[in-house]
Amino acid sequence: MLIRHSILLIALASILAYSVAGAANGQLSKEEIQNAFDLYARHQYAAATASFERLIQKSPSARLCYCAALANKASGKEARAKQLFQHVISNYPNSQEASSSKQALLQASAHMQEGAPDLPDTVKSVLTPEMQALLKTPAGQQALKQYMQENSGKVEAIRKAEKSGLLTKDSVKSLTASAVATAGTPGKSDHPFTAADIARDGAGGIDQSRYPNCWFEASMSALAQLPRGQRLLASVIRSSDSHGYVVRFPNDGVEYLITQKDLETNGIKDNALWASIIECAQLHKFPNNQGASGADNDQSRLEVGLGCITGCKAEILYPAHSSVEELSSFIGAAVKSQNPIVAGTLPLPYLAGLPIIVFPTHAYTIIDLDPSKNMITLRNPHGHRSRRFELKSDPQHLDFEQLDNGILKMSIPAFQKYFHSVARSFI
Repeated sequence: MLIRHSILLIALASILAYSVAGAANGQLSKEEIQNAFDLYARHQYAAATASFERLIQKSPSARLCYCAALANKASGKEARAKQLFQHVISNYPNSQEASSSKQALLQASAHMQEGAPDLPDTVKSVLTPEMQALLKTPAGQQALKQYMQENSGKVEAIRKAEKSGLLTKDSVKSLTASAVATAGTPGKSDHPFTAADIARDGAGGIDQSRYPNCWFEASMSALAQLPRGQRLLASVIRSSDSHGYVVRFPNDGVEYLITQKDLETNGIKDNALWASIIECAQLHKFPNNQGASGADNDQSRLEVGLGCITGCKAEILYPAHSSVEELSSFIGAAVKSQNPIVAGTLPLPYLAGLPIIVFPTHAYTIIDLDPSKNMITLRNPHGHRSRRFELKSDPQHLDFEQLDNGILKMSIPAFQKYFHSVARSFI
């Protein structure tokens, strides 16, 4: 996000401390009131809303009704928040809370209409010049507008704290300067990609192209679709002072420097930049696939690929030598526990006499298993470049169904005929 949550938290803590200090009420215990504010401070907005609602049912006051409105707004209950703001204005017209409620309603209306929303002064004071310039661009203004609409309760809390004198530019700047500088200056983060970035692209960020490294790309695709895998992929890439990236695979003491020139020279063009960077590092680690079968040439490439990117030894199962139940259990356990699992097809001579519905000697990512139908969902790391296959003898798709972007479904009995091995690892 454009604005660090830490700024909002500091402001929120200040306003809550101020409110609690003067919140004594004859019919309510300090504990009840403190609990409501504590819930708000811990971002438990739904619970805070319920707590404030109980308080104002017992003994309404301008301050508690106003805080209940803020809690409702922060938890997304805009209509109820507006109702409470109006209640404060109507029933406590001479209170400071009535003035603040009017301001909240006006600002909410203005933020919906204006194309260039404005930040509280204390927030603007800690932004770098580069960040302030970015916020003046159409894209920056649109992103800021969306953020302020989604976090209007927090922004209003900051504005009230400013008005009450509880927040000053100097106090916020001293507490948050380092955090804001890191967030607002491109390239300062040690890890340029977050798990959320990886999740946004998922396996679709990976499209194998010119290199015969499906054994690695399928494994990277497996991690890209899993929450723990997304965090792991984000962690292996760091920014480099030499205007590039450093990739270090788990349990690997070697660091691979990747520059934009490397990507261009090697012609690596995955859909996502993070995927291209990691693939380029793999090419450095395994030039021309040297070592892809292990140091002694006695390992499956699936095993090596999963081991490289997860840092954990992989387990191998051979479909032709396993029962349907064994294969289903092996795959199902990985899918259920959200651990990466990949599979490799047989060479072309072993597929003689079978309809060609997969690439021979090729690795696929296993995405899902439907045990009720005995169907496995897989992804070809070629992604949107994948060739489409059709099994004309199976119009009802009981054994095979080709979907978009390299996705296909295959029955377990058919899988046993076409696939040589399955490898799973743990993250």
